Amino acid sequence: MKVLFLTLFLVFASSFLFAQEFYGGALAGFNGSQVEGDLAGGFNKMGLVAGAWVQRDISPKFYWGMELKVNQKGSRIMPTKKNDYWKYVYRLNYIDLPVLIGYHYKPYLSFFTGLSYGYLFDKNGSNNFGEDPSIEYDYISNWEIVMFAGLKVNFERLVDRNWAKKIMLETRFQYSLLSIDNDHDLFTNYYSLGQFNNVISTVLYYRIDW
Repeated sequence: MKVLFLTLFLVFASSFLFAQEFYGGALAGFNGSQVEGDLAGGFNKMGLVAGAWVQRDISPKFYWGMELKVNQKGSRIMPTKKNDYWKYVYRLNYIDLPVLIGYHYKPYLSFFTGLSYGYLFDKNGSNNFGEDPSIEYDYISNWEIVMFAGLKVNFERLVDRNWAKKIMLETRFQYSLLSIDNDHDLFTNYYSLGQFNNVISTVLYYRIDW
């Protein structure tokens, strides 16, 4: 984990030294998430996304980038008459380090894909009565590998203002490559594939000129 943070720090530091090649800034947004394999269904768990990003153009059409961010994931059972108004919230909070490659389809639109390493730094659950101490979290892995894909749109295409030139709007789909449940082996257990974070995020990217 320390090696990963050191790598990202060096990338950010080099971006200051070679400002003509690298650019980046801050990001913030929200998630709609669920955990495939638990009892809750639907992207009902809302969470925050916040962090920083750097990017470099490889060619006029292609670019690569890295991010460091806090990513709130998990799942939620919404209280309804059908379930006797039972509420449950399952919270999984990660520090994520995504690496991506993108394609400039248009000057205002790009598509990207990549992989991300996530470190789980907090996990808890609550129900109608507050925090649920009966849930055992030892089986949840403290790391995950995520595949993702999405698109970015220059915000100035949506809002005709000078300040919008530094803002991009992103939508991203994320899914765990391996089960986050250590009690299930994805490759040998044919009856239960385990649990997987399934996330759709909407994020604003702000570019900071160096």
